[in-house]
Amino acid sequence: MKEKIQAHPSRSFRYERDNQMNATDVDRWPDSWKVSSKDIVYGKKLLKLMKPFIVEMEQSLSPRTAKMHKDNLWLLGSYTIDRINRNEEHRNTEPYLFLTTFIDSWDGPLIQVLSEREQHSFDGTCKKFYRYIAENVLNKSS
Repeated sequence: MKEKIQAHPSRSFRYERDNQMNATDVDRWPDSWKVSSKDIVYGKKLLKLMKPFIVEMEQSLSPRTAKMHKDNLWLLGSYTIDRINRNEEHRNTEPYLFLTTFIDSWDGPLIQVLSEREQHSFDGTCKKFYRYIAENVLNKSS
C-alpha cells in the first residue's frame, strides 16, 4: 500500500465541513477551489475530467449515494488545487496524470480534518474515480 500524503489544513486548503459547496453546483466548483485566479484554468480541466464520472454516478446510484460521491469529488478537487499551489510545477501536468500520483485502486490522500468514517467514504470515492480514469482516460491516451 502506498504512503499517504499528509494534508494539513491551511489558508489554501479550504474544507469547511458545515459550509461545503453544494454538490449540485458542479459548474462553480473551480471558483470554489481557487486560491488565485490562475487556479480556475486547472480547476476547469479537473471538472471536465470529473463531469462524465458524475453523470455516470447520477444515472447508476441513488441520489443520496451520488451526492456523497460528489461531495468527496469536490474535496478531491480542493485538495488537488492545494497541491498545485504548493508546487507550481504540477500546474503543467494533465489533471488525470497528476491525480494518479495520490489516488489509486486502494485509497485517496489522507485528509486530516476528516473523521475515520469520512476518510473511508472519501477513499471509496477516490478508488471509484481512479478506476474510471484508468478505464476511460488512461487506456484511451496510450
